[in-house]
Amino acid sequence: MMLVDAHCHADEYSIDRLKYFIERYNMVIVGVGMDYASSLKILEYSKQLSNFIPCVGIHPWNAGKISDDELDNIIQISTEVKCLGEIGLDTRFAGDTIDKQRVIFQRFLEIASERNLILNIHSVDTWKEILDLLIKYDIKGAVFHWYSGPQNLLREIASEGYFITINPAVKFQKKHRRVLEAAPLEILLTESDGPYLYRGVNLSPELIPETLREIAAVKEIDVKEIVKIIYNNFRRLFHWTK
Repeated sequence: MMLVDAHCHADEYSIDRLKYFIERYNMVIVGVGMDYASSLKILEYSKQLSNFIPCVGIHPWNAGKISDDELDNIIQISTEVKCLGEIGLDTRFAGDTIDKQRVIFQRFLEIASERNLILNIHSVDTWKEILDLLIKYDIKGAVFHWYSGPQNLLREIASEGYFITINPAVKFQKKHRRVLEAAPLEILLTESDGPYLYRGVNLSPELIPETLREIAAVKEIDVKEIVKIIYNNFRRLFHWTK
């Protein structure tokens, strides 16, 4: 049974470091892009690593500086992947570019709908808007990364067959912990969002085992059972056959 990191900025690690995570923890890592350069690096890593799934995309924080040509380039290389990410909308930290974010996100939604691609989503303060768009565009597979949104959306997320990720920050971020307490097991995945320094904690794939123990404690289920549940959830979303 493998551990799962469903959202990692893998381009910021060396290939040797990623190999260490994958082999040391028997882990599958989903690498996400932030722009064209990082997406290209993610694609290159995917050709050298086993148990690694590449996603390409434009992070909403980068929307204001992305040219039409760069967007077209990412769309072109998206033919090589089954997942787009990190994509989405953010009105809290990048509200000044929300109109451009929506234009870019709509392009990705159209492509995902046409090609039946999975979406790896950033959704800060736009959870309901994004959920409505996923339904509108008939997106079959999506994961809300580091979900800390309204608990009343969890039922709809589950009913649409979408997923959320639980991050190592669940140990100390109260709203994320409340999400975990309320979320059904069948929509849970784990992620690191590494490498990212958050409240003094260096988020990394190495913290996935600790995150699993935290989930097990909150849900009052044996850790081995949580590992199995999350791995099976991952297999359903990514059609992973290993």
